[in-house]
Amino acid sequence: MKNVIYLFLLGAFCLPLQQACAQEKTQEKSKSEERTKPGIPIKVQIVISEYAADKKISSMPYSFVSLADDKSWANYNTSVRTGVRIPIETDGKDQKNTYLDVGMNIDCGVKTEDDGRYFLRLVLERSSMYPNKSTEGERLVASSLPLISQFRTNDYLILKDGQTSENLLSTDPLTGHTLRVSVTINVQK
Repeated sequence: MKNVIYLFLLGAFCLPLQQACAQEKTQEKSKSEERTKPGIPIKVQIVISEYAADKKISSMPYSFVSLADDKSWANYNTSVRTGVRIPIETDGKDQKNTYLDVGMNIDCGVKTEDDGRYFLRLVLERSSMYPNKSTEGERLVASSLPLISQFRTNDYLILKDGQTSENLLSTDPLTGHTLRVSVTINVQK
């Protein structure tokens, strides 16, 4: 009789353990399925145009593919760096040079939304050599050292497949030229 009671108690203790193990395996399986779900390739096109009044002076296009997922992200999944390193003389008895990066830096992350739209986190940093003369030939600033123009933005956009956003606009304080940023996304199939 004692053996039957022991078997009954052992079964009563083991049943919840079996259920907990089965539930844990199901949760692990759903987590692994989430991890293996592939990201959606999204082509991101960025065009930075510079205008003097209404006349377009330049247009710089950038294009890359970023993977979108349905989870929150902590880091940007696409980075683009393009430019040149310019030597700058430093004062001192040794007349050493240092280098300054000039060009375009782009960091982008894309997240899928439930309604078929895409949430973009976009950081743009653009620097360029600045002419130290106006159109009339006058110096803009008294320095003989090179001038570097900078434009930085940290933007959050929600776009549909094929949609373009043209909401970024910046005016250069010395020349009055405007920078317009256009962002377009397309789902790659």
